Amino acid sequence: MNSKLGLKIQAEEVNLENIFFHLKAISVIIRSFTNTIGRFPVPILAGVLSFVFLLIELHNGSHNIELVNDYRYIKLFLECMSAIPLYIAFDIFAESQQIKKSTRFGLYLLGFCILGMHYYSITPGMFDSESIFISRYLIFIVCFHLLISFLAFHSSDSILSFWQYNYFLLKRIVTSLLYSTTLVLGLASALLAIDKLFDIHFNPDYYTELTAFIYLIFNTIFFLKGIPASYESFSIATEFKKSVRIFVQYVLLPILAIYTAILYVYMIKIVTNHQLPNGWVCIPILIYSIIGILAYLLVYPIRLNEVNRLIFLFSKYFFLLLLPLLSLYFIAIVKRIMPYGITEDRYLVFMLGVWIVIISIYIITSKKDNIIVVPVSLFILLAVSAIGPWGMFQLSVQNQMVRLEHLLKRNHLLENGKLVKLKKKYKVSKQDASSIRSIFSYLNKRGEIDQIHPWLGDEDQHKLDSAISKNDLVYVNSIFADLGPVESSPYELTHSLLSEQNQMEGKMLSIEGYHRISHFTCNQENFGSTVSDRKPEILFKLVHDTLKINYLHDSLISVSLKEKFNSLIQYNRSRDSLAIQQSTTQSKLMIVNESSQNILMPSDSMELKHGKMKLILHKIEFTQTDTVATLRSVEGYLLD
Repeated sequence: MNSKLGLKIQAEEVNLENIFFHLKAISVIIRSFTNTIGRFPVPILAGVLSFVFLLIELHNGSHNIELVNDYRYIKLFLECMSAIPLYIAFDIFAESQQIKKSTRFGLYLLGFCILGMHYYSITPGMFDSESIFISRYLIFIVCFHLLISFLAFHSSDSILSFWQYNYFLLKRIVTSLLYSTTLVLGLASALLAIDKLFDIHFNPDYYTELTAFIYLIFNTIFFLKGIPASYESFSIATEFKKSVRIFVQYVLLPILAIYTAILYVYMIKIVTNHQLPNGWVCIPILIYSIIGILAYLLVYPIRLNEVNRLIFLFSKYFFLLLLPLLSLYFIAIVKRIMPYGITEDRYLVFMLGVWIVIISIYIITSKKDNIIVVPVSLFILLAVSAIGPWGMFQLSVQNQMVRLEHLLKRNHLLENGKLVKLKKKYKVSKQDASSIRSIFSYLNKRGEIDQIHPWLGDEDQHKLDSAISKNDLVYVNSIFADLGPVESSPYELTHSLLSEQNQMEGKMLSIEGYHRISHFTCNQENFGSTVSDRKPEILFKLVHDTLKINYLHDSLISVSLKEKFNSLIQYNRSRDSLAIQQSTTQSKLMIVNESSQNILMPSDSMELKHGKMKLILHKIEFTQTDTVATLRSVEGYLLD
């Protein structure tokens, strides 16, 4: 009995020890996270604010029915997300250099000013094209991450510390993303299990919010938690990890070998056939260069060790093999720039090519191979490319303005420095019309539409200023509407004007004063017809903007919808929002998705009288191609 009692007491003591052990472990984790928040409060606050602004956008922005969306919460979300790496860089710099708190606070203010100026430089029109606003943010986010890589160790005598520090950051990033992704998948699958098993339905936004919380807040704290308090530890030489060598030797180098074979065979082909390279060749060469530079940086400490023969040969000859391919790269991008001008993407591709050439020549000729030059030079190039009149944004706008002016003068649309209407004796080619529209849309989406201000008369200048101040460029975009539609436009959208009172499903229509009511549906391609209670059959046909009503064996009546249509709908200013201008009624916009929109109109604005007849329009469907709206189908009732 005593032995059993002793064993029982001993087991209880073990259980208590386990409980205390787990409680202590939990308290250590909590203390660690708390210390991290106290050590890096600003980047973590940026992560929290980015999550909050995303929540506001998800719950309010998606239900926004305003005619003009200024994207303020999306912009705030993106700026706060950009602030995370920027303030991490400032904090790491402050800790590694042991600078004063006042100087650290000054860095915070500098970061706030940079982000604030960037916030106000983004116009709503830029969200019309993903590539524009993504490039505007991506270039800054890349620059801020580059700052993290070299601010702690940037002198030429700390190359080893620089490599070990960046290798640590790479491991930390991979670990953080692995933990965060596992959490996202695990918790999301748990929510899905509850949904399916217990029939408790969750809003789909919950999954987005969960993912955002983990990646923006948890991932940031977890990444920062692992950064050591003392940066001197990176100065101590450690054994090169065998796993890194295996990864480079058996993963990256075979990929590079395949790319080398493909690109050199292609180069031999175009030289043999006396052809110019395909513009698409820039992408594989850029990928090839990035993988090669990454592999070189990863094996930097053992690059000269001839024991690893394959890595030694790669480090010695890769950049020599890269230089001939860069000739194809520049020929391809210049071939693209010459006919179409400079855009942000082409500018960036060109400058990245210049950077790769500089790095290649430096590594080939340098005896020291200071790899700190790689991120520092890339940061300088991207920063210089992003700001100033020489930057990708301003230079590309000025280049497109020169092209636009040349096209307008060539087609007699710009005379004596002023825009004029197209004269009947002149005709604009489809190619020129397409180019004019493309440049005009380009300026609009970048918030640079005021560049055409000097070309307008006093009245038009006032309208332009008013349109810009209201973020509503309907008038501006209709200036070149008489050029006709572009043959193939990626921005062709389908929209529907709907009566607020659904006449199809609502109350019975009053036909007081009329003999009969006939429902009709017709479009540009087909005849629409209906058979009323009384013969004869009525045929409807939509020809351009005219509704032709044919009473068989009676008469043919044509009702012009042009004036009504123009009063109801103007230019679609983006894929996400449509500006509606009406003089007598207010419309409400209900966004459906990117490719189609339903616009609710007051029921009385959808009525049209023609002699003794009355048209009650239920639905008007049209397509929007750049600045040209084309009537496609009409549905409604005819009272006669």
